[in-house]
Amino acid sequence: MREWQAGLDADGFDLLLYQSAVFEELSGFLPVRLDGAGTGFEVFHEDCAALVSELGEEGWDVGGPWQYAMSFYFGGDSRELISVLAAAGSYARITGGIVFDGEEAKVQQPAEVLEEARRLRDSYKDKLGAPRYEWRDAQ
Repeated sequence: MREWQAGLDADGFDLLLYQSAVFEELSGFLPVRLDGAGTGFEVFHEDCAALVSELGEEGWDVGGPWQYAMSFYFGGDSRELISVLAAAGSYARITGGIVFDGEEAKVQQPAEVLEEARRLRDSYKDKLGAPRYEWRDAQ
């Protein structure tokens, strides 16, 4: 988690990952703070070989070979979207990976995902409203 957090910091995001989480055990909702406000997203470790094979069968060339795969999910809240894009983009950047956006059906480089997260952050900066969650232990 420390390396991931350092990557987010280096990428210029005020996104604090839940520091008590154990990276290898991530499976479900991960509380985070975006600009001090509680939010979060779901994150899961995936069977990389199976995922790459499945995507290949569907016609997607995701490059590789990859050693690890993670999936990220969010509700529909803009704060969650910004957080999940920043987290996925930063994780992909520090591991030398890519991001496959299943919703948009496209493969993206980390820099593209991070730029989208920054664009959304800047666009919604004053329009996010009250946070949906309060995470006292994610401080």
